[in-house]
Parts: sequence; C-alpha cells; structure tokens
Amino acid sequence: MKGILLLSSGIDSPVAGYLMLKKGVDLIAVHMDNQPLVNEMPKEKTIKLAKKLAVLSGKRIKLYIVNHGRNQVQMIRNTERKYQCVICRRMMFRVAEKIAEKEKADFLVTGENLAQVASQTLQNMAVEESVVKLPILRPLLCNDKVETIKIAREIGTYDLSIEAGMCCSAVPKSPATKARLNAVEREEEKLNIDEMAEKAVSEAEVLEI
Repeated sequence: MKGILLLSSGIDSPVAGYLMLKKGVDLIAVHMDNQPLVNEMPKEKTIKLAKKLAVLSGKRIKLYIVNHGRNQVQMIRNTERKYQCVICRRMMFRVAEKIAEKEKADFLVTGENLAQVASQTLQNMAVEESVVKLPILRPLLCNDKVETIKIAREIGTYDLSIEAGMCCSAVPKSPATKARLNAVEREEEKLNIDEMAEKAVSEAEVLEI
C-alpha cells in the first residue's frame, strides 16, 4: 500500500506518518509551503521531519514541496474570509490527490485531530473530504494532544516540531466551524480552482530524502 502524507512542520502529521510507516505503508510526503504568508522556517523544519521519518522507516522518502502560499493569496483576495480554512484544506486535498494519481498511491494521510482547530470540526471535515475520491486516513483522529506529544517525544520528532517557526497568517479571526458545502462551492466559483491545482502540482519541488 502507498499513501500520500500531508506533512507540515507541526507535531501531529509526522506522528501520523510514523504510525502508517509502522504498519508497513509506503509514504510519499507532500508539504504545502505557505510562503510568502510565512517565512522559510516551516519548510526547513518539514524537510528535517521528513529526514527523521526516513531514518525511522529505513527507507528514502520522496517529498513534494508545493507552492500553496500563492493559492492562499488568491483565496484571501477573492473569497469570504470565514471560509478560508475550509477552502484551503479542499485545495490541499485536490493537490494531494493529483500527486497520488501521479505516484499511483491508494489514499491520503493527514494528522487531523477531531475538533482540534476550526478546519477539523466534523462538519468541516465532511465538506473538505468531499472534494476528493481517494480515502483520507486520519491515524490521530481521536487522540488527545497529550497522547500525540508522547509518541512524538518517543520517536524524536517533537523537538524538531517545536523549533521556532511562523504560523500561517491566512487564518481568519472568525473561521467557519460548520461550513455548508453549497456555500463553500459558491465561494470556490470565484477562483480558477483547476488551474490553481494543476499549477501547484506541475511546479512542485521534489526532493528524495
């Protein structure tokens, strides 16, 4: 089995990746680089985390670094702010699915944790995952943060994840927590979604870790 891991510089997604690797799943990592809305530090931390996962698995890991910040800017300029996180997540899944098709992967893997942040409420997750056909596996879905941090410490990713970084500045002050699919789709009509996703994939930087 092969999965596409949406890998960020945070605590959760490296742990999710580790748990899948532990099950014998082959992973290809995809990092959504939010520059210019952040500095280079999240990207640099993610590369370190991918290297750590490669060491833990004993296998090389391919890492796609996608220019997601450019798409975020288009969302900020053209859509209702409260839907930013949901539209952002749907774009991530679109891009990841296209990479999965290219790499012949079977599913997507995320570090999502139910209701931990605005985009991860049950209703929002349903709206977000409806945009792709591939299954999305969430190994940490019902973990509390203490459980995830414990694993991160044990596998050596925690100290990397908490290194100084920069949070995404695209997050709105009052994000929608119960987004409706029809409302989100209306907002997406203001964007050239297909072109944005295709360009993100075609221009991605690919590293062999």
